Amino acid sequence: MDKVLRLIGCGCLLCMVLSAARAENRNLLPTARLAESVNTLRQPPSGTKVEKKRKAGYIVRDKINQFIVNQIEANPDITKEELQAQLGAILCPRHPCDIGLQPAVLTSSWFGPKGTLQFAVGYQIYLGFMGPNGMITVLESFLVENGKVIQRGAFVGGEFDAYSANFQLIEQFIDPAEIWVLAWGTVLGGSGRGIGGRAVMYRVGLGEVNVAWEDAREVNVAAQKSLIGWEFRYASKQLLYGNDQKPYFFDVYKIEFAKRTFSRTVHVQCTE
Repeated sequence: MDKVLRLIGCGCLLCMVLSAARAENRNLLPTARLAESVNTLRQPPSGTKVEKKRKAGYIVRDKINQFIVNQIEANPDITKEELQAQLGAILCPRHPCDIGLQPAVLTSSWFGPKGTLQFAVGYQIYLGFMGPNGMITVLESFLVENGKVIQRGAFVGGEFDAYSANFQLIEQFIDPAEIWVLAWGTVLGGSGRGIGGRAVMYRVGLGEVNVAWEDAREVNVAAQKSLIGWEFRYASKQLLYGNDQKPYFFDVYKIEFAKRTFSRTVHVQCTE
């Protein structure tokens, strides 16, 4: 019996050693220094000018951009989930990311150590205060070939710099490479029956990011991918506060894949 227990114990120890070795072989770069920079940005301004803080945020954004490049080249076999976890460790250093601050690695497939693929990364850096310019919103593109980042694209504008943003892959195209990303969210610090919101569909190419569709007029917005494109739910502020029985609307947009176009195919008014 003692021999059996010793064999089981040795087996467990061997498994732990092998598991640790595999984790070490993953060659995941340290995140602590960047995470500390992000945490410093999240502190209230304390008299610091907004523009000065945003400038510091842009520096951190550029460092995160370079971190992604370095991480892929240090470990070309990294998985999509591992890269997303690395970004989460940087952007939410003290606790798991809130829903509105979760980084997103956006692609319908993955490149692997010998593959070629475009992917996009979306995330936000919180600057410690609510309202306009309280966030730096990032949506950027990377092209990987044989474990090397051979091209990285532009950042988005300020569409969500006063909002918490969620990012979702809508469609991915090849030749020329392009990713369509749906982003939506509500205004920072919003409260009440109708919270201001915004939804944007971006076309993310290798060298530029363009707004293909946008709606920032509504309240209580929500959006998500569908089987044919995307869905958009929102309330009219005028109808909502006027106690109309049907203050909400539901729209469906369909993508024509071959033409790379889209159109609204459903528009209905509803109670909720």
